[in-house]
Amino acid sequence: MFRTIPFSVLIALGYGTMAAAQHVPFEKYTLPNGMTVILHEDRSLPIACVNIWYRVGAKDEVERRSGFAHLFEHLMFMGTNRVPNGEFDAIMEAGGGWNNASTGQDRTNYFDVGPSELLPTLLWLEADRLEVLGKAMTQEKLDKQRDVVRNERRQTSENQPYGRAELMIHPTMFPKNHPYHIPVIGTHEDLQAATVDDVKQFFAQYYVPSNASMVVAGDFDAAEIKPLIAKLFGSLPRGNDVFHATAKPVRLEEVKRLTMTDDVQFARTTMVYHSPARFQPGDAEMDLAADILASGISSRLYKRLIYDESLATNVMAYQLSMQLGSLFYIVATAKPGVSLDQIEMAIDEEVGKFTAKAPMLDELERQKAQWEYAAVSRLQSLLAKADRLNSYEYFYGEPDSFKQDMDRYRNATPESVRSWAQKVLTPDARFILRVLPERELPSVNPRDRRPTLAGKDSFSPPEPEIFRLSNGVTVHHWVRQELPLVSIRLLLEGGATLTPADKAGLADLTADMLDEGAGELGAVAFSDALDQLGASLFAMSNQHSTIVGLSALASKFDAALSLYADAILRPRFDEKEWERVKKLHIESLQRAKDQPTMVAAKVGARVLFGDAHPYSRSVSGSIEAAGKLTLDDIRLFHRQLFRPEKATILIAGDLTTQQAKEKMERVFGKWTATSGVAALAEPNYPAPENDSLKVVIVDRPDAVQTVIRFVMPAPSYGDPARPKLELMNTILGGSFTSRLNQNLREQHGYTYGARSGYTMSPRVGYFTASSSVRSDVTGASIEEFLKEFRAIRSGDITAEETGKARTNHRMDLMQSFEGLNGTLFAAITLVRNNRPFSQLGDDLRLVSQIDEGALNRLAYNAVPLEKAVLVLVGDKETILKQLDGLDLPQPVEMTPEGVEK
Repeated sequence: MFRTIPFSVLIALGYGTMAAAQHVPFEKYTLPNGMTVILHEDRSLPIACVNIWYRVGAKDEVERRSGFAHLFEHLMFMGTNRVPNGEFDAIMEAGGGWNNASTGQDRTNYFDVGPSELLPTLLWLEADRLEVLGKAMTQEKLDKQRDVVRNERRQTSENQPYGRAELMIHPTMFPKNHPYHIPVIGTHEDLQAATVDDVKQFFAQYYVPSNASMVVAGDFDAAEIKPLIAKLFGSLPRGNDVFHATAKPVRLEEVKRLTMTDDVQFARTTMVYHSPARFQPGDAEMDLAADILASGISSRLYKRLIYDESLATNVMAYQLSMQLGSLFYIVATAKPGVSLDQIEMAIDEEVGKFTAKAPMLDELERQKAQWEYAAVSRLQSLLAKADRLNSYEYFYGEPDSFKQDMDRYRNATPESVRSWAQKVLTPDARFILRVLPERELPSVNPRDRRPTLAGKDSFSPPEPEIFRLSNGVTVHHWVRQELPLVSIRLLLEGGATLTPADKAGLADLTADMLDEGAGELGAVAFSDALDQLGASLFAMSNQHSTIVGLSALASKFDAALSLYADAILRPRFDEKEWERVKKLHIESLQRAKDQPTMVAAKVGARVLFGDAHPYSRSVSGSIEAAGKLTLDDIRLFHRQLFRPEKATILIAGDLTTQQAKEKMERVFGKWTATSGVAALAEPNYPAPENDSLKVVIVDRPDAVQTVIRFVMPAPSYGDPARPKLELMNTILGGSFTSRLNQNLREQHGYTYGARSGYTMSPRVGYFTASSSVRSDVTGASIEEFLKEFRAIRSGDITAEETGKARTNHRMDLMQSFEGLNGTLFAAITLVRNNRPFSQLGDDLRLVSQIDEGALNRLAYNAVPLEKAVLVLVGDKETILKQLDGLDLPQPVEMTPEGVEK
């Protein structure tokens, strides 16, 4: 859910720039057929979006038709007479746009985004399916999407750690006759029972203009777009009045308990309570209560369960807000050897203290500050703004309710938070769920003609001001003053590949330790200081670089920057914090064995590259290597890598270049390398060891899905063919309408999704194609992968596919500059690969000239199937039965670590 925050502290201090974040300009009106229209003009980028909320969700489903609202979300993309099946996405992607949708208990949301010249087409597509999709429904369309949705249930719940248990929460918390009794995804039995007549009736009942609100946001002129909206949507019939399911608040009268087993390594307890409905009194207080209990190192449950007593590997608390009544969750995953009884007792003690005595004012203010930054930061996204306008229209009847929403949090007091927590967190009325490891119509219809695309507006990626500090560190600065925010990234040239195999994970753990106390502040005090400022700091390492980032309100940036500099230059590396972080890291590596997609990625890399190659090891390392690392290793690596000659600073936001120079010089200008400690040298990168097609099986007994993952060698980032390869991949598996996804998901219903992509780093590249498929169609799915590989290698790419890929590339590039973090991320890719910023414009011009002939000439070598590794993670017996008859070598069985059995 979206979170909003109070502004009282900043207003009291005179930070007037925050006022703009409390109001978003809009125009709202109602069409004659009852459809609500909300317009928001934003000219910051040449893009636009359409966001439609239909007031129907899982709560409106009839008995024995659970999952129907979500199923219908999928069916909405299955085509009409004007836009046949598959063309909805194809038309949008051909114009550089994309779309998605989501279903909740209370509403269904559809959103489309693209270059501003595509906006008339986006509106036409939405109006077309609102008018006639129900009439165009067929049994074939229903069967395909039913399979997709059932695969989604398998992939997101049944084949995920703890997923099957989570499906039991709604049936336990809500009685059988309650609209929330069954989760949004529904049951297999009800989905299988749905008929075409059910679909048509559902469409006619709920998908009518009077049950919809539409936000149009972005780069457009309202005077031009309103007549088009009137023509496309205003002439649609109103439809019948819609009645929605209602229910009185539910309360448990006792403690309900359920214990289940799952294929996981760690036991978990989940406590669930009934709580106030969304936007109702108490809802905001319970959001704040969740954060005080479990958000951050100084939160009460984290400190007790992880920091002080080392009982759990993770803990979280959150309010799942819904219209007819919310649920409050506390979730804790036990460390090996720790009983759930012990964890539940500790949770109850901490919750009891919390409900008995109001939180300290600074505890509450820290969480308000975090929400403050999050709410303003979210407004950088056009899609997020549009969705929030629709949300407020739905719940408040007023799109610009940002301030009203914020006031709920601003007005919360320590006593009001305690009072609501006492009402909700009742020890004698809740659900305790344990999971144990198994191992343990008009004559001329205005929608009949698809709009033609207007000419593309020119787009030049913003280039930075570049300057150097007195110690030689290069700084790239972008002035972005739309919102009072500043983001900064320190990019260091070096990451996981600098560490030998016996110290794999060293770079990752060094990054993890930076915010565990710095300067004069210990870990808890450092975390509290950041929270008090509403600032967000992160550190991460990948194969070739290490990045330390900070985002803060402009008014708090100076104070946050001092903490940021301490984390980079003066981390404390305390022994106590190291032992905790190391244990948590090892436990996360153990949990990763339960994630089949992560296992497939790890095994595929090791087999493709071979143990001598740095890429054979994951960035996070191995349990064995991590167990041997010492704090002295961390300290030495920090001195070897964190050096000014290895650093580049990138900063964007509400600062002038002169201000940026002064602030960067103040905190980093005197930074020098540690004397007597040499920088680390780049390792050798041999050619991938694998030189023939190889099949690997990792056994997961009784798995309902098989993860299929192909891994192949590919060029590095600097290869001249990179732009062509990126376009070719868009066609093969890089978009919703790509060949792989259309084949395995839309045509056959084998999976929830299939994708491919190139990873191109400064020195190494590789290609992957993957999907999680139903276990009973593993063989058929592999056959379809191979068919698509062979087809594209034969040189059958069309001019239409190439044109769509070019337009998608342009849109992706434009949208990558949305918000401060987007700008910095795009820039980091160039700096990391030693490329000038002018390359972005050069790439745009080059891509616009690439034709299908150029792609077909490189396609054969671009997918080197002869050197591929095919990893299959699933039930071995089920997989082996289906490999007969496929043109594949004899499979090899391996462990989740990639060791041959």
